[in-house]
Amino acid sequence: MIVFITGSGKRLGRSLALSFARKGWDVVIHYNESEETAKKTKDEIIAFGRKAFLVKADLRSHSQIETAFTTTVNEFGIPNVLVNNAGIFPKPKKIFEISKEDWEETLQINLSASFYTSKIFVEYARKNSRIVNISSLGALEIWKNRIPYNVSKSALIQLTKALARELAPYISVNTVCPGAILFENEPSESDSSMIKTNRIPMKRYATADDIFEAVYFFATCSNYITGQFLCVDGGASLTK
Repeated sequence: MIVFITGSGKRLGRSLALSFARKGWDVVIHYNESEETAKKTKDEIIAFGRKAFLVKADLRSHSQIETAFTTTVNEFGIPNVLVNNAGIFPKPKKIFEISKEDWEETLQINLSASFYTSKIFVEYARKNSRIVNISSLGALEIWKNRIPYNVSKSALIQLTKALARELAPYISVNTVCPGAILFENEPSESDSSMIKTNRIPMKRYATADDIFEAVYFFATCSNYITGQFLCVDGGASLTK
C-alpha cells in the first residue's frame, strides 16, 4: 500500500509519514522548501524496511502538482491513499491589514491545492482508494483576526463533502479536524492558558499520534464512511 502525503517534510506531515511506515506502508513524501527534513524522513522510513519516494512541488502551481503525481506513478507506483496535509497558519491580522496576497496564498494552499491534488490523484486512482483532508478546529469556530484561515479550512470541509458525492462509489473522501497540537521540541503556539482555562477538557494538547489515529481510520475503514469530518481536539469544540 502506498500513501501520498502533502507537506510531509516537517511537523504533522512528517509524523504521519513515519506512522504510516510503521504500519507497513510505503510513503510518497511531498515537500516544497523542507528538503533537508524530507530527506531525513525518507531515510527513517527506509530504516523501518519500507520504501519512500521524494517529490518536490509548489502547491500553488497546478503544473508542479501534475508533475509530482506523474513522476510518482511512473517511478514509484499508484498511491492508494492521498492525505492532503499541507497548509499554512498565517499570523493574525485585522481585516484592513489582510493583503490580496495574504488572502490568495492562504486559499491557494489550504483549499485550492487540495482540490488540484485530489483531481489529479483520481485520474490514476484505483477503485476503493481514499482521500483524507486535514482541516482544523478553526473550520468550525471563528477565531479573532484569522479570517483567511477560518474560511479556507471551513471550505475544505465543504470540498470534502462535494468530492465524496462526486467520487462515490469508487473513492471515499473524509476530513480530520485537529485542535491544538504539541510537537516534540517545539513550543505550542497556544500557551498553557488553553488548559488552565478548561478550554481543552482532556487537559492536554494533541500529539501527532492522536491525529494519526483519525487519519489512519479514514485511510483503512469501510468506504461506506465518506463525506465525514472528525474532530481530534480533546473536547475543545464542546466548550463553546
